[in-house]
Amino acid sequence: LPTAGRHCRRSGVFKIASASLFSYISSILPAIVIGNILDDQTDGQLGLPEVLISTGGMGVVWALVGGQPLCIIGVTMPVAIFTSVCYKLAEALDAPFLPWLGWVCIFSGLMHIALAIFGAVHFVNKTTAFSCEIFGFFISVTYIWDALVALLDPIITGKDLDFDGTYPPGTNDTVAYDELYKTQQRGSAFTNLALAGGTYVLCMAFHRAQRWRLFTPGVRVLLADYAAALSLGVLTALSYIPVVDDAIGDKRLDVPDDNGLNPSFDRSWPVDLSAGAEDPAAELIVESASNATAAALEEPLVLEAWQIAASILPALMLTALFFFDHNVSSKLAQDPKFHLQKPSAYHWDFSVLGLEVLLVGLFGVPPGNGLIPQAPLHTRALATVELQERASGSGHKETFHSVVETRWSNLIQSTAVLCSVFALPAIAVIPQGCLDGVFLFLGMAGFDGNELWERMWLMITQPSLRARELRFMGADTRYSRVQLYTAIQLAFVVLVFVLAKLPYIAVAFPLLIAVLIPCRIYWLPRLFTPAELDALDPPEPPPDSAREPEPMSPRAEPARPSPWPDGAAEGGGLHLGGSSTLSEA
Repeated sequence: LPTAGRHCRRSGVFKIASASLFSYISSILPAIVIGNILDDQTDGQLGLPEVLISTGGMGVVWALVGGQPLCIIGVTMPVAIFTSVCYKLAEALDAPFLPWLGWVCIFSGLMHIALAIFGAVHFVNKTTAFSCEIFGFFISVTYIWDALVALLDPIITGKDLDFDGTYPPGTNDTVAYDELYKTQQRGSAFTNLALAGGTYVLCMAFHRAQRWRLFTPGVRVLLADYAAALSLGVLTALSYIPVVDDAIGDKRLDVPDDNGLNPSFDRSWPVDLSAGAEDPAAELIVESASNATAAALEEPLVLEAWQIAASILPALMLTALFFFDHNVSSKLAQDPKFHLQKPSAYHWDFSVLGLEVLLVGLFGVPPGNGLIPQAPLHTRALATVELQERASGSGHKETFHSVVETRWSNLIQSTAVLCSVFALPAIAVIPQGCLDGVFLFLGMAGFDGNELWERMWLMITQPSLRARELRFMGADTRYSRVQLYTAIQLAFVVLVFVLAKLPYIAVAFPLLIAVLIPCRIYWLPRLFTPAELDALDPPEPPPDSAREPEPMSPRAEPARPSPWPDGAAEGGGLHLGGSSTLSEA
């Protein structure tokens, strides 16, 4: 708190403006992706407006009162998975979804505050790269899986190809009309697949623009920083070529027609959480049931006291997820390599997050927490970066100087996200295929710098071609031990992914993520020697060792993402997604 005033000093205006724009782009695209997922998974009860309100509103509060305002707050993919599971659980319990989710957030917020009061956040220091690599790999796989399912399901299984609407007046041959509709929908599916492929290829090309020889270094940095936004704009523009537009049909983003601070369906923002409260989505459910089965529900669902008590279990799971996810993102934003001058405030920040989670439950919007890698990328966008050649001569490493530690950049980008709710008609022009292409990019870019990804490919690489300069390929570590360590991590990835996809049971997937920390502390030392663990999962250097940077040379350059694989071996701190611009959301 004594340093709060210094966070608000207006210094480095140009760098603050640049970091604000970069953070806004890296926040708004995942918000669009997650809003689209939630709209589909919750049958329209949650969607893009709620995600934008949550991401922007929580970000503004965080920028004003958070102890470490460099951390970027938003709704993440794990939260989208968790919220989708809560929707299924609410259906199974015959509970109204939004009031029930509100109680989940309230109980979870209180648990956050209790953990902060009793000092439990101190255990975040036990987090190592072992857990972060698994978590980052899981996020990337989830993005890729969801994109491929959305693109290939209509083509392979014929999902959503059958006509279920009202035939136009004068239609005599309904069978022929059905076949024509299927042909059009199948053509739309292939068109979206082509748009997704084009978006992905262009994203990856721009993402690696710093390897080009074209243009100036400054232009290449801009292309790499805004790869997703530029690619999405180019392919969206191409989708309006008449032939392509006709082929797409209605396969563009489905957003509310109203322009403003309105929910996804007709309801008030505050949600009635009292026992006996009726479901605010009753009319929406009846309308959906009428369209699908022509069977309307007789009575709206009512929230009961035992259902409120049952929300404590998913609240515990949400707390476990945020305890890991948020504190790791906050830790990465304050990595010793950045040489920050202002102290951390983990306990205060976790209590502020708990208060925000509690408040969003009152308004029926999904909760948010620290974003990876947006949080550390925000810090590095506020830094001055010097590229130094490695002693081995294999590439360069980055040294960070003079981070502008401010609240302004986070406040500006959060306000911009919040105001984006007034631009929903502009977002509605994006084809679904282009968004799926961004999904693929987020997933693949998230593997950059993740040593689990590198070691997985080494397992099938010709032995004589394996890179000997990699840290974990030292003379003291047998390659069979590297293989065993990698296999254990991949097994955890599979377990978390499968658990997150199982109906109802998926609510417990955050618990498996939290279990990674004690597994690393108590189980791995039984399988590996200390020397092997130091090579495979090195401890984080103490903060004091990285507090003062070396004198800055004249080659200092503006902050920018480092191209893979150089960024994978940067010293200092934990790595999750390395140089990727948007790996979680």
